[in-house]
Amino acid sequence: MCPRPLPLLLLTACLGLLSGCGGYANTSEAFRKSLGRGAPDQALGRVNEALGVDRPDQLPSEKEADTPLLLLERGTILQAMGRYEDSARDFQAADSMIDVLDLSSDGIGSLGKYLFSDDATLYKAPPHEKLLLNTFNMVNYLALGDAGGAKVEARRLVISSKYLENIGESDARRMLALASYLAGFAFEAAGEADQAMRHYADAYAAGGLPTLDEAIRHLHATRGATDPRVAELLAGGEAEGAPGTADLVVVVQTGMAPFREPVRVPIANAILLTHRDGHARLSAADQRRAQVMATKGLLKWVNYPRLRRVGRRRATGAVQVDGRTLPGGAALDVEGRVLDEFERAVPSLVAASITRLLARAVAGELSQAATKKGSGNGLAGLLVGLAVEGAMVAADTPDTRGWVTLPASVYVARMRVPAGKRRVTVAFGAETQEVMVDLPAGGWKLLNFSAAR
Repeated sequence: MCPRPLPLLLLTACLGLLSGCGGYANTSEAFRKSLGRGAPDQALGRVNEALGVDRPDQLPSEKEADTPLLLLERGTILQAMGRYEDSARDFQAADSMIDVLDLSSDGIGSLGKYLFSDDATLYKAPPHEKLLLNTFNMVNYLALGDAGGAKVEARRLVISSKYLENIGESDARRMLALASYLAGFAFEAAGEADQAMRHYADAYAAGGLPTLDEAIRHLHATRGATDPRVAELLAGGEAEGAPGTADLVVVVQTGMAPFREPVRVPIANAILLTHRDGHARLSAADQRRAQVMATKGLLKWVNYPRLRRVGRRRATGAVQVDGRTLPGGAALDVEGRVLDEFERAVPSLVAASITRLLARAVAGELSQAATKKGSGNGLAGLLVGLAVEGAMVAADTPDTRGWVTLPASVYVARMRVPAGKRRVTVAFGAETQEVMVDLPAGGWKLLNFSAAR
């Protein structure tokens, strides 16, 4: 008698359905590409669809697993469109939902399991995303002229950075130069010179960035603020503020940060990845099991997420005010930081994927043996075993979630310029963007350019 084909058919159907599910990489592709080609309005429509809302001023009625991340994406798109109030609302909503993923673990633990296949759980942000959330929300408030709102965001940033230090994320300090610089600018704009100097000194200690030295000297010369960490800088000279000028800061966000996509690698290569930094993530027993399974043909491939760069960066040529170039330069390499943090996690997440696939390979073996015994048909047993293994491998889809609309780099220019109506121009290679601003004497203004990505 022939074995009943129903189990095999069901498993094969499951395999087809599961293999067609691309996860967040597919969800985000449309709005990521729209923003990258300079169509933020189209990107906004796409992310609203993913959130299940009709308008950009709506928040989802229910919190799904990807809701915090999609709010980050929409906040970035709204910022690129100059809709800073709406962007700030989305960033605040996301901030209230997001926990930070602890990347300090050396073992497989929850880190590898989360990064590999827990895309049904509420999104957790890696350290760089949490810090950038607060940083870019400061940009929103400062672009609105709201120094008070930016100060609140700066305090949140301090809390986040202290938390990251407590869990061993000392590398996060490299992310703090730009954030601390913007925090210093916010407190300086609010007239709190001592607090502003503390934040400027934080930025200086974190490695500094263009125009920071001039800002520190000016604040000291005009308000007497100081900090032991910048004493040597202050001894090297001072800067005076000319009357009838305004403090102009220009933030330029260019390019797109790397995004995650699923990749399949041979099991032998995957085993090497688990201890490429010299720390063993797989036990000797699991490594032997994986090798035996591979020899028997039951474990051939491992799926895990990898980062893919988005073309080449768009270089910022110059920022000019009425034809006069403002001093400035690269302030933050977002792409480099994303790559660094992800590479730290690769051994753990690959090890987690192997341990999960070992269990699936065993299930395939058991299904094959059971079917062969019950039907007396070795071929049927082989097919069922392969179907079970294939369906489970397909179900174990890598988590490709990540903040994909982040810029690749951030450029900052700053100068005290004559007050009045001024034309500000930003060059992106052969392309330029231009805006007219009215700068108040003795006042300040922050402009953000992030639509040209």
